[in-house]
Parts: sequence; structure tokens; C-alpha cells
Amino acid sequence: MKLQTALAAASCLASGANAIGGIGGMKIPGMGSPPKRPDGKPAPVPNWKWTDPFHPSTAEAAKRLNKFAAVCSNEKTFQAEEFLLDDLSEKPPHGILGYREGLKKVFSKLEYPGSWDGVDPHGYDRNLLMMAYDQVPLAVREWIEDKNRKEEDAAGLYAVFERAEGEVRPTATVSVAATPSVIPIKDRAGVDDKRVVIFAPGALYETLPLWVAEGSGCDSELLDMSKYSPKPNDLGIIAYPTRHTTAKRRIGWRAMEFTVRADLLKLKRGEKLDPEIDAPVPKVEKKEETAAKTEEKKEEAPKEEEKTEAAAEKDEL
Repeated sequence: MKLQTALAAASCLASGANAIGGIGGMKIPGMGSPPKRPDGKPAPVPNWKWTDPFHPSTAEAAKRLNKFAAVCSNEKTFQAEEFLLDDLSEKPPHGILGYREGLKKVFSKLEYPGSWDGVDPHGYDRNLLMMAYDQVPLAVREWIEDKNRKEEDAAGLYAVFERAEGEVRPTATVSVAATPSVIPIKDRAGVDDKRVVIFAPGALYETLPLWVAEGSGCDSELLDMSKYSPKPNDLGIIAYPTRHTTAKRRIGWRAMEFTVRADLLKLKRGEKLDPEIDAPVPKVEKKEETAAKTEEKKEEAPKEEEKTEAAAEKDEL
């Protein structure tokens, strides 16, 4: 199910542009009586591939992890604000009304990435995190902008907006240049500090090593996302959000924090991997790329048939 708009009986963030009015028991002028807040029914995110590699849930996974030693490890904590779909009709500091229209466009085509640990809370309990863009590690910002530049599927995981001020409300995400700027992102003083990024917690799992690479002592290795996998591998990277808090909504707070850890692993001396059991996890990106190529071939097939028929008709004439 796509992340749809918080509507009258909505459990999603973006399907139904006319009913963003009454949310969370509020009565919005001109929108009639507020709808009853639907209770969320938590469920696992379909095809979720990330589990906590530092605390294996099975004996087999623990045995595999024990074959490796961390040659480099880093952990960092980040501050953010946490909002529920109720907050789409609330003004700051309790809501994100200023980004509502922009979020509708971003998430209309996106499946909800999930909350923590691959759980989809559903209903109004679906949560979103917001951070000042300049507080996001440079490597993550570069990843976000690169995905948007290439218009890849992952582009919608992080929505970057100019900061809403008063009645100025962005209706679209920040445009990314077709080619990287000649001015490095780290030198764009006065630009990124005027922006925010909004994302579901589930989006983090695709980029975790990038959040802690800087200052790790193995920066270049942790920046190599080809080494990142849900399972431990020789000279591979495992990562996970090891801790996160929840906003204290009862007293009006939206502040929260989360901690990310990433390890660079090496197979211990004398240990061996079973080719059948310990085979590396296939990269999802490659599967998506293959699927895309398959669709392209399907689209090209009718065109080839048309050319053949046209040629046959020409010969008959």
C-alpha cells in the first residue's frame, strides 16, 4: 500500500487530494465534522530484508556472526523530530502543515518504507521524521541528491524541502541540478541550513553506513555501499539503528533521537564460510535493474513487430 494522505478514514498519506482536512479529531473550517481517528494495526512491511545483525534472532545467524571480527566500528546519535499523520494539519511546532502539499506529491507514488524494525504501524500511527538538512551527514545528502538526479526509485525515500516560514509553504521538493554542482555540498553555507528533510524511519536502513562513516577511521570503506548487506560477509559492512526514542507527545514534544552503528567485518583466522549457507545476499538494486530491463524489452518487442510488418507490407507493394 502506498504512503497516502491522512484523509477522513485514511490509513495512508497521498491518495485523495480533497480530504486532508479533519485529522486527529480536529475540526478544520469548511471541512465538516472531524472523522474518527482510525486505530492503526501494526504489521510487518512486505519483503523487509533488514534484521538486527548485532543481536541475531536465530542460532544459525549467531553462529554466522561469530565467524567475523569487527576491524572497524562506529556509532553516532542524531537528533530529529517525530510526527504522526495527525500532524499534517497541525502548525509548527507540533505539526508539519507547511509541508503537507509537498509531501502529497512525493509520497503519492511511494510505498510506505516502514517504521523501526520493519513494522508498518498503519493508520494515523504511521510516523515521519524531520531533520534540519545541514545536520544530515554529508555522505547521506550526496546520496539523496544523487538518487534524485538519476530519478531512481529510491529518490522518494527522503523528501528535501526549503524550510517553511510563516505562510510560505513549499509545494515541491528542492530541485536537484542535472549534474553535481561545482561547489561541494559541504561548502554551501547558507543553503542547506535553510532546508529540511522528511522521511519514514524505514528509509534509514538503506543508507545506515553513510550516517556514521565520517570520523570512523575507515571512512572510505563505510562509504562503499557495495559492501553493505543484511548478513555478515568477509570485508563487508553490517549496520543497524541500535537505539531510538519516541517523541513525548503528551507534553507537546516532538523531539527524539536515534543511534546508528556500523561495523566493517573480517573473517576470523581459521574460519570458513559454507558456500551454500553463507552465500552473500543478492543486492536488491540488481534485481530492480533486471526487472527494469525486462520491462524495456517487453516495450521494445511490439515496436520490432511493427517494423517487421511494415517491411512486409513494403515488399508486397
